Amino acid sequence: MSPSQILAFQLSLPVRWADMDVNAHVNNTRFFTYFESARLAWLESVRTHDQRDGQGLVVAQAACNFRRPIPYPETVRVNLYAGRPGRSSFTTYYDLFSAGNESIQYADGKAVMVWVDRASGKSLPIPDYVRNALTSNGVCA
Repeated sequence: MSPSQILAFQLSLPVRWADMDVNAHVNNTRFFTYFESARLAWLESVRTHDQRDGQGLVVAQAACNFRRPIPYPETVRVNLYAGRPGRSSFTTYYDLFSAGNESIQYADGKAVMVWVDRASGKSLPIPDYVRNALTSNGVCA
């Protein structure tokens, strides 16, 4: 998490048996899937009727610090924090905890998100409904 960010969204997810790998813990790629699930749920929660066909967010950069393996069974909680928007991009930050014991942190990470025209791949200004969600209600400090 970026120290200047305020919690924007939380999502709890059950760990599925299919998330496991041969080492009997959650595969490292699933951590990014958990981050993505929280990000998509947050975007759906702020979406308005101002839909723009052919436009959307892409991940320009992603990182994860793996703090400890996630066992099965488990339910995880993703805390999402959103950074101040630029013209076409913003950063999301994540903390991944045990939903039943928040003293157990499994990971933290971030993703740089860019609003693009899907056909051309060129960046576009972030739409108002996303910008408003990022700058209102204390999401960005």
